[in-house]
Amino acid sequence: MNWISYGYVWPDAVSRVLRQLEIMQGGIIGLVGLQGVGKSSALLAILTAKLIERKKEQRKPSKQAETDHKAEDDSGIIMFKWRRQSELFTSLLDGTHEIAHPFRIEYAEMLMKQVEADYPRLSNILPKGRPRDLNIDWAEKKVGKAISKKLRQPAWLEMLRKKKIILIDTPDYSKTDRRLMAKDLDEIYWLWNYLVNRTGAKPNLVLAIQKEMFRDHFFFDKMQKIELQPLTPQQMLEAYMKRFKTTQPFTEEALITLAQMSRGIFRRYLKYITSTLEHWQAQSTPHEPITKEIVKEAVTPQRLVEDMDLELSELFPKQSDLKLQAIRLLLNLSESGPRRQEQLAEELNLEPYTITRLLQKLELHRYITRKREGNDKIVSLTGTE
Repeated sequence: MNWISYGYVWPDAVSRVLRQLEIMQGGIIGLVGLQGVGKSSALLAILTAKLIERKKEQRKPSKQAETDHKAEDDSGIIMFKWRRQSELFTSLLDGTHEIAHPFRIEYAEMLMKQVEADYPRLSNILPKGRPRDLNIDWAEKKVGKAISKKLRQPAWLEMLRKKKIILIDTPDYSKTDRRLMAKDLDEIYWLWNYLVNRTGAKPNLVLAIQKEMFRDHFFFDKMQKIELQPLTPQQMLEAYMKRFKTTQPFTEEALITLAQMSRGIFRRYLKYITSTLEHWQAQSTPHEPITKEIVKEAVTPQRLVEDMDLELSELFPKQSDLKLQAIRLLLNLSESGPRRQEQLAEELNLEPYTITRLLQKLELHRYITRKREGNDKIVSLTGTE
């Protein structure tokens, strides 16, 4: 999390989420963005900002600060990667859940409190002061499978009930199969409804969701949608500069080229930076700066095609010809910028019917956007228009 404190570039959307959290109570924000655009990092940035704010409050040299600190211990903020409840409670105890260590310790402590409250005769066998020792094997051996299983959900709900802000990072879903996402949303809605209507708690919920999937579920209508746009090349350059205080070993032009190749997707930007560094270090004269030309040697058109091929296989599972045309089209827009639809058809040698069908599919899944201009439509990559 440390890099977030000094290297994160705050998009307007994430700053807006922070502002909304200051004035909301019991509300839901859907932080929506394309796969790989940085939703997880955005949630970490919000978590970090709130924790820093909390530490500043705790440093107040007054009795009021001590009171505030005690109250904050029972509220605060929590972040976790969503898992279906059938997997959630086991993963929290066996160490396989993607959460911070303090989160797991807090849950173990809450679970021990539940045992003490409901089964005081077992309190003497709890590993008090050693919550990290609480795991599935220990719990089932000491208190039995039935009791262990019975207490997991109440402890989880009690922990969340005391939070002011709950940040939930949903997994990446298949763009062509919405069933898993629908099941997860049903469970998250149950959780929110339980906390607000059954316990009287009023936590704010921030849910990170793939933009490609943000449709056709009743829960979305209850959210305030805030869209996280792909970063601009200049913002990606700024992120690198904040982290390393220099563009070295890259030239500025090389980093901008990598950002353009990444199409605003930060995850892909980091991957291409790593590939370029490996290519550069393998050269006979690695002490020269990394230029635009070296970037193009390391991240070849074939590499870009392969990366897009993995993504587009879901959209065109039985239409390999359309998938190849889609790759050509996206590369064209990445290299040359927005194009008139007719111009694209001519440059790619596609029939009007074919390019219309192709663009409709890509627009539906938020790869491109189209804006009418006169009698034609201007096509651009999403987030770059």
